[in-house]
Formats: sequence, C-alpha cells, structure tokens
Amino acid sequence: MMLLKDKITIVVPCKNEEDYISHLLTHLQNQLIGDTRIIIADCSTDNTREVIESHRGTLNVEIIDGGPVSIAKNNGARLVTTPYILFIDSDVRFFDDQVIRNAVAEIESNNLDLIGLYVKCYDTDLRAQIAFMIFNAVNNIMQYRVPFAVGAFMLTRRDKFEQLGGFAEKYETSEDFFLSKQYDVKKFKLINHYVGQDSRRFQIMGYFGMAWYLIKNFWNRNNQVYWQKIDYSKYWK
Repeated sequence: MMLLKDKITIVVPCKNEEDYISHLLTHLQNQLIGDTRIIIADCSTDNTREVIESHRGTLNVEIIDGGPVSIAKNNGARLVTTPYILFIDSDVRFFDDQVIRNAVAEIESNNLDLIGLYVKCYDTDLRAQIAFMIFNAVNNIMQYRVPFAVGAFMLTRRDKFEQLGGFAEKYETSEDFFLSKQYDVKKFKLINHYVGQDSRRFQIMGYFGMAWYLIKNFWNRNNQVYWQKIDYSKYWK
C-alpha cells in the first residue's frame, strides 16, 4: 500500500503570514501526514520564514520563492511528482484530524479529478460565520453545474491540473474559481468536511462589500474586460 507521502504533495502560497502559518503547520502535523512533502511558495518580508523554519523538525517542509498567488501556486506545482497536488492557503485550520486522508481516499476510490471542502469561520465573528454558511449553500447547489473548489483546500490530480495549464497567472484573485470551472462536473466533488478560515477579509472589505465583490466576480466570470480593470488592492490589503 502506498504511503500518503507517495500520493500527495502539499503546496502553500504564502506572503507575510507570520501570525497564521504556525497554526497551519500545527494543524497539518495533527493530520498525521507523516513525511508528506510540503512546498511553501513564499514572498514574505516579515518573520514568516523564521516561523516556518521552527517546524522543520516535525514536518517535511521546504521553502521556495513565491509571488502573486497564482504564480506561487504554479511555482510549487512545477516541483510536484506525486499523482495528486493539495493546494492549501497559509491561514487555514482544520476541525477534524482526518480531513486530508479522507479527501485522498475519496479522490482515489471514485476516480475523481478535483475535491473541494465547505468553508467555516474559526473565529467568533457571527456575521462572517453566516456569510460562509450562505456561500456553502450556494456552492452546494452550483457544484452540479459549475465546479468550485475553494483555493483554501483544493485537491487535484496532477496530470489533470497540468493538462488544464495550472492557475491563470493573469488573475490576482478568483484563480481557484477560474481553474475549478474547467473540470468536468462528473469528476468533481465537495466532501463533507470543512476548511477553516477567519473573518479578516470581511473586516477589511466590509461585510456588504465582500458579498458584493463576490457577486460581481461571479456575474462577470466570463467578462475579460471586467477582470482586466478590477481593483485588487482592498482584497489583498
């Protein structure tokens, strides 16, 4: 039987996440991933790399040069040799210690190309918690028409990812959606697990502003002019 490390490689895009990356790495350790390779594509100017280095004794972590999120993910993916790639954001936390193993079992046993999770807020912001619940409900309905694996946890077959050309580097946000929608809906599944994120983006953009931003992005998903002119500054502040 193949070990998990022979099946997946984890790729993490990262920029100035000194307050978050330690939590992710601790949660990955709790996932019992053993010696699974973790590639962190980093372009930080704070103490993020020092925090990562402190976890080297417990995880198989390597740091490479990153950049904007799509470029960082693609840089990491180019180094992957395992059959599957798991993209995880650097601010992620998990609510169950079997998430990764269950996702790998699901993609293998059902011969899928892409696995996604539902999203849950891990802080106490009630409005963000409700917003994620609404998002999950919409994504659950849409999954049979438009596959969408949120970039916070995106497990894909490597050969299919490469066939689709990876993440489109012209997009500074929504790169996960633009890639996801190219997959066959019959080869995609949202499994019954949650990936945890906090409310910081809602706090930066405002709750209505974040909702309106996502609605506009979805409505204009095929409008290239819109994506050429979009202002990303608040989203990545």
